[in-house]
Amino acid sequence: MDNPGIEVSPCNKHFLMLPFEKGTRILLRQTVDRYANLDSLHLPNSKDQVRVISYKGGILLLVVTVPEAIEQRVSIKVTEGFLLVSCSSHQGEKYLSYYASLSLNYLLCRGDSADFQEFY
Repeated sequence: MDNPGIEVSPCNKHFLMLPFEKGTRILLRQTVDRYANLDSLHLPNSKDQVRVISYKGGILLLVVTVPEAIEQRVSIKVTEGFLLVSCSSHQGEKYLSYYASLSLNYLLCRGDSADFQEFY
């Protein structure tokens, strides 16, 4: 079973664990909002802010650019029961950073859920 202090190679970063719907690789928007402490539907909807830059070794790497801020990288890994999310900016062990929230909002495509099975 996965645990909250998991370290995933090769990035060697700590990942926040977001649970999928039981028995699936589906992440609900309400789960993202609970870990972000905000309503992700109110985040900016500029698709130019987030781009996928690679998918290697089971890790999806995105870059987030916000005007007048330093570009940040967000790493995502799909496990059996959790979506693991890490960000180059400050992110606590129990909440998502703003940049990670923007990335997940992008991947959710303004919908209520997203299926991450293709990345498992």
